[in-house]
Amino acid sequence: MKMLKQIMIPVAAFAVTVTGASAFNSDLLDKINVDLTDSQVSAFEEAHELRIDGADREEVKNYLEENGIDEDTMKEVREAVHEVRHESREALREAVENDDYDAFLTAITDTPLADAIDSESDFETFKEAHELRQAGDHEGAQELMAELGIE
Repeated sequence: MKMLKQIMIPVAAFAVTVTGASAFNSDLLDKINVDLTDSQVSAFEEAHELRIDGADREEVKNYLEENGIDEDTMKEVREAVHEVRHESREALREAVENDDYDAFLTAITDTPLADAIDSESDFETFKEAHELRQAGDHEGAQELMAELGIE
């Protein structure tokens, strides 16, 4: 049986781990369109656990291949995740540049930023950090982000 968009966190976590990203949106795979069988979903879940337990990339890749997930499927998942993340970053950037707090809240829903920025005052600090970064003051931007609890 094929499943569409019912793979949520396990595949997102693995795809993000494989692509080297440090965080992911827990709602990410609800936004992508990738068909996977139940056994492939289970394989992604187990592969994610293997990664958490310290397995290297090659071991995880071999496990996935042994369980019906080939390079083409992984490429499809990576590309879909990349596309959604790009769209999310654009929505976030536009909200900040347009000084649109409501659009910003929508853009950060189900992301780690939603935990760090929960007031208009925090939004103003985040915007200031963005402006400093755009101006080349990475240290100043980093200090403001640290105030917000964002690494």
